[in-house]
Amino acid sequence: MSSDSQSIKAMPAAKSAWLPWFPLFWVVLIVGGYLYMQLGSLDQDVKNSSTVFCLGLLLFGLTGWVFLCSHYSTAKRLLWGGGPWILVLAGVASVELVNNGDVGVIDWRWRWSAKHDEKLSVPLGKEQIAIEWETTTHDYPRFLGNGFWAEVLDVQLATDWDEQPPVERWRCPVGAGWSGFAIVGDFAVTQEQRGSQELVVCYRVSSENPEGEIVWTHADPVRFDPSGAGALGYVGPRATPAIHDGRVLTVGATGILNCIDARSGSLLWTHDTLTENNMQNTMWGKACSPAILETEGKPTLVLMSVGAPSASLVAYDLETGKEVWAAGSRRSSYASPVICELLGERQILCVNEDFVTAHSATDGKILWEYPWQGNSDSDATASQPVPLSEDRVFLSKGYGVGASLVQLSRDESGDILAGPLWEPPIRKVMKTKMGNVIVRDGFIYGLDGGILQCIDVERGKSQWKKRRLPAIGHGQIMAIGDNLVILSETGELILVAIDPEEYQELASMSVFPSEEITWNNPAFSSPYLLLRNAEQAVCLKLPLADSADVSLAHTAD
Repeated sequence: MSSDSQSIKAMPAAKSAWLPWFPLFWVVLIVGGYLYMQLGSLDQDVKNSSTVFCLGLLLFGLTGWVFLCSHYSTAKRLLWGGGPWILVLAGVASVELVNNGDVGVIDWRWRWSAKHDEKLSVPLGKEQIAIEWETTTHDYPRFLGNGFWAEVLDVQLATDWDEQPPVERWRCPVGAGWSGFAIVGDFAVTQEQRGSQELVVCYRVSSENPEGEIVWTHADPVRFDPSGAGALGYVGPRATPAIHDGRVLTVGATGILNCIDARSGSLLWTHDTLTENNMQNTMWGKACSPAILETEGKPTLVLMSVGAPSASLVAYDLETGKEVWAAGSRRSSYASPVICELLGERQILCVNEDFVTAHSATDGKILWEYPWQGNSDSDATASQPVPLSEDRVFLSKGYGVGASLVQLSRDESGDILAGPLWEPPIRKVMKTKMGNVIVRDGFIYGLDGGILQCIDVERGKSQWKKRRLPAIGHGQIMAIGDNLVILSETGELILVAIDPEEYQELASMSVFPSEEITWNNPAFSSPYLLLRNAEQAVCLKLPLADSADVSLAHTAD
């Protein structure tokens, strides 16, 4: 036999010689790649996602080898090749994993068991007593309170919580959802899902009842409970109400815009914005909170990021509910409209899918746009645009993107130009996935991939970044006086000094169980801090510093 024929016959043997070693090779390859990602500088959500991805690849390779390349009997191939997949499919069909904002598993439940909100009753009936609302200087009437970021300046908190701890006034179960509280006078309004009803609920802030007190409710017979990747956002409404001139404005998860009488909870007018514009919802539901636009001599308007092809931003008459104007064609993100003045012109900023769009506050005309990546069904944008001066806007987002500082100017014809001020245009800092930032004295504080960070506005560089245990995660932050009040994703309340030089943690306390995800924004009307998640709400009376010059909004102890 010739040498050529011998080599040809030897090739199949050489090719198959490594097959018995494939399982070991595959395990080493996948584990090595997994450790490389886990030990690297990737954000935690990428690391957690890689766990599922690597497990899937490992199982696929090993079972594929069993089916196609092993010398097992048919029965053993079916058992060892198909059995693991049957177990996986049975687990997926039976068990629902509870994931945090980094896609980390923190709990589980049987798919056939009732969810927390489905066990709650829908409170009150049609006969609801009218109440009187009185505005105060300490009101927190909308998403993020009264400014571009969540800040209360005229109060200083006592920082020794061992000596003067926050006092729990009341605690009660609430329906599902990520809505925060809006507070005017002695009343606070939020949105929650209870079974088949999406509710707007008004609570009495200074209630003496340790289980809280509901004053009125409004219900819509809709339930947002997404499947697939959308299920990671869970059930219920997302947006925080806005309270203005005796009216409560809300946006539900399915796009229902309601105007409600603040005294009684009676519906004054409504729009089903998705149906009216013949459009599909975003993957994680409508999350944009309504904004109120007041113009002297003109009707007050309610602004909503609808995100329709011919109605990206829509303005409604607060009094009548009639549409006044609609503008833009961009699909909406999960951020809310921001009313501000830039380059001497009143504008409405909207973070849309892949773009930031600035509209004229007069008629909605588009004044300028700036590319800002973010698909509302994948790497979505949820953080607010932040005007820093008359010609600068700060942008931030998660999913590994980072932050950018936009410089505005006018060309010779008077048109507004928008361009990046930093180089590179996007810095890998302040990757805010679900939260917003605090600006103070030329520095920005926020959660960079779930880790508290301080950056210099001018340079776009990190001053400090503090990892702590338990982790803050994708919680929410606000500024009260000279301190940051942070509500972590695991329900811990943390007090941190606003200091660009170093991280100074002053106090902390547990508010909610760690297995309950907490993504809701806090609300503060001195001295009461209202907190909630998708299962319960609590009212804390915060200790104030002796030197604080504060006239309390509430008279209850």
